[in-house]
Formats: sequence, structure tokens, C-alpha cells
Amino acid sequence: MRYERPYENPISVRAGDAVRLDEVESKSTDIIGWVWCRGRDGREGWTPQAWLERRGEEWVIQRDFSALELNVEPGDRFLAHFGESGFLFVENARGEKGWVPDGAVELAVN
Repeated sequence: MRYERPYENPISVRAGDAVRLDEVESKSTDIIGWVWCRGRDGREGWTPQAWLERRGEEWVIQRDFSALELNVEPGDRFLAHFGESGFLFVENARGEKGWVPDGAVELAVN
């Protein structure tokens, strides 16, 4: 299945960084488990809600995270590292790492 990433330069944060969670934008998705966040550098993107912890008035990411999604073409092969709320974090044959919707890939066992 073909899939194109929706944005080119999304949020990328390190464990312990504070992010701003946009509750209004977060309600615009039908994918449960993801919320829209902005990093201190102004970049935004969908972020796993399970990776966030509320500390007072701010949200803190609990592990390194980049919202970069990979483009997918039929026949592309990936190594899946882990999954989160309907997405897989994968590495393609060129060594690029990023997220793809699990519905855009077919799992094969070698």
C-alpha cells in the first residue's frame, strides 16, 4: 500500500523535554493514543499519549521521540522495531527510521 507522510519536519524531542499539548487539535484524529504536541523549537506533530507525563502545568515526554513518518511504496521492506497505538516504528532498506501506519504494511516472518 502506498502511504505519504503528512509533514516533513515534525516534532523531535528528547526524554525529559517539556511539550505543549494542543487539546483541541488532539480531538481531530480518530487514531486513539496520539495527541498533537508542540516542542520548544515550534515543531509540531502527533505524539504517543502514553509517552507523556503531566507535571504541573506542562507535559513531559518520557523517551526520545521523533514524529517523522516514512513514505511507503508497494514492495518496500522494513524492519519493525516496535509498535505504538496503530503505528509501527520501522527501519527501511536505506537505513531511514520512522513511523508507518500498521495498516500500510503487511507483516512477513523470515
